[in-house]
Amino acid sequence: MIKAVIFDLDDTLYDYKALEQAAFECVGELVRERLGVSEEQYGDAFKRARQATKEKLGETATSHSRMLYFQKTLEYMDIRPLYLALEMYETYWGFFLDNMNLYPGARELLEALHEKYIRVGVCTDLLAHIQHRKLRRLGMMDDVDCLVTSEEAGVEKPAPGIFKLCLEKLRLPAGEVCFVGDNLERDVKGAMAAGMQAVWFHPMDETSRDEQAEDGIDAVSDYQELYQLLAGKIEGGL
Repeated sequence: MIKAVIFDLDDTLYDYKALEQAAFECVGELVRERLGVSEEQYGDAFKRARQATKEKLGETATSHSRMLYFQKTLEYMDIRPLYLALEMYETYWGFFLDNMNLYPGARELLEALHEKYIRVGVCTDLLAHIQHRKLRRLGMMDDVDCLVTSEEAGVEKPAPGIFKLCLEKLRLPAGEVCFVGDNLERDVKGAMAAGMQAVWFHPMDETSRDEQAEDGIDAVSDYQELYQLLAGKIEGGL
């Protein structure tokens, strides 16, 4: 029986990919309007900037920094970086945070876990500051007993260190913790390698999910399925 559930944040508690695309489009509109560059010019510079940042910084939380992406985008377009980078950053996160919502059923599951005194954790790659802002926007400030970011851990999933830090904060053995995440390799297999139970949250049609599923790995498509699965792992159910 489990005594805690740890959730990945992006694309597990809410739809990250859709928001990211829309937020980047808002930034593109700003840049094209202010600088008079084409969509292709901006797009090429941004792709170079993101790739260069990730290559230089590797598997670190800072490699996800939108501020660095936007600064280098301007540099690649021969624009002084201080001219627009901060406004690009604020435009991106302003749109992103204003439009965040938990996946349907997530709030009900969180409340059910609290009622059974099951502890709730969040373990996420990326920078602590923005992940705190996301959780506040999602209305989860009173839900989370344990938060670990890759910035704090010094490593990203699936490195053992980030999962070990979660267990240290929860003060629970790995076998009494279940990790829920959308990334099969980083979240699910990483947590299982650390001794935790794990559930692959795969919000797409059931056929596609089952085609990619692997033996011995629990997989769900939505929070109704997740609720039912976790109920079977908790003493007395949910």
